Order: sequence, then C-alpha cells, then structure tokens
Amino acid sequence: MNENDNYIRQIVAQHTPNITYVAQDKINELRPHIHAWANGHAYILKLSGSLAKGTGITGTTDIDLFISLDPSVSTCNTLENVYNTLRNRFNGAGYTAREQNVSVGINHTGLKMDIVAGVKHHMLGLDHSIWKRKAQTWTKTNIDEHIKHVKNSGRVFDIKAVKIWRKLRNLDFPSFYLELSVMEALKGTSLLGFSPSENFVKVMNYLANDFMDKTILDPANQSNEVSDELTDAEKTKVKDAAVATLQGAWNQAIW
Repeated sequence: MNENDNYIRQIVAQHTPNITYVAQDKINELRPHIHAWANGHAYILKLSGSLAKGTGITGTTDIDLFISLDPSVSTCNTLENVYNTLRNRFNGAGYTAREQNVSVGINHTGLKMDIVAGVKHHMLGLDHSIWKRKAQTWTKTNIDEHIKHVKNSGRVFDIKAVKIWRKLRNLDFPSFYLELSVMEALKGTSLLGFSPSENFVKVMNYLANDFMDKTILDPANQSNEVSDELTDAEKTKVKDAAVATLQGAWNQAIW
C-alpha cells in the first residue's frame, strides 16, 4: 500500500461517526409524535440513509427515518397532505421543521433528523410512493432496495472519502446521487486489492469530465432520474471542485 493509500485510509477513519448506537433511542423518542400524526393508520419506522448504508461521515451524518405507511392511507390522504401534515405535526410539537425535497428535517437533542413518509403500493411489497415538494409531484421509491444496492456495492469506503471531499467544499450534492455517481465512476474497477487513492482520483476524473452529461437512474425505479436533483449550475460547481482537486496536492483534497 502506497503513502497516498495510507493517508486516505487515515482520513476516512478519522471522519467515521460513532452515533449508530444512539439512533434507535432517538427514533423511539419521536414515536409519540409520529403515532399521533398517523392517526390510527398502520405504519413501520425504519432507519434509512447513510447510517443504514454505512456511508455516514462526521459532521454531516443525519439520522434518517423512513415512515412506511399502510396502503389504506392513500384512500383518505393525498401524498402532498401526508408531507404537509407531518411537517405541521413537528412544528406544532415545538420543532422548527425544515421543508426539504422529500423529507421533513428537524433538530432533536442536538442531532439533525430527516424524516420521510411513504405510502406502500401493496401490503406485501416494499415499493412506496413519496411526495417530491420541489417538483410538486409524486415518485415511486424503495428504501430497502437503496440500502441493499449501496451496502452491497463494495464502494462504501470510496463513497465516504468523496462525502468528506463534498463536506469540505460545502457542495450541494445529494447523498444518494453522490453514492450512485461513485459507483458509476468505479464501474469495472476491481474490488480485490483496491487502491483507495487510485479510486479517489478515478472519481474526481469522472466528476470533472463525465458527470455533467451522465444520466443516473434510481435502481429501484428506472423512470426516476436521480441526476435531475441538481441543476446544471449546481452540477458545474461539483465539476469545478473536482477539476481544482485534481490540480492540487493530496493534503488539499481531503483532510
């Protein structure tokens, strides 16, 4: 292993969070609010996002919570109403709820928590419909498939390195889009005896040269273009940051 590989492994280790053990406690503390909001409808709470995938880093890792609602909810609520009432419930409970694209964000005992509510398509399935606030429409998603897709990719370490890079530059680059982009950039690269530094450079080259024009699809819903989450102007900022990184030294790439 070369000096650059040792450096990047050390940096990723330093940025690896140790809050997974508190996540379930925090979720349980929110159960009374969610139970009241569900108003008798059946639901299941799931840990989702970077903690569930193993791709979280310190300083940006939220506790992501997914509320899986029984299909019967759709008979008396629109998806927009599901989203709005969830936001209103937390505002009414004394939180300042942040309206995000598909999630409602709150700060709970010093931790950021992002909460998404989805309505199951079928009782025995895992596909859900969720509301997309920015586009004012719904989309199909499968949180369980997303978690499995990323965890089994063999690219968790590389994703964490790029998330550190994103954090240090304060880039708007949604996590799932980033995760899928890293996987795309390293497609065909061996998982055996991989070089962390070589993989990082490959991802930077991808972001600098191919990212802008690449369509990234949701692996659980091929009609959902994840790459639409950023505008061309926002993508250009990611590209420009990658170009600058390739021109600098390792200790200026991530630290």
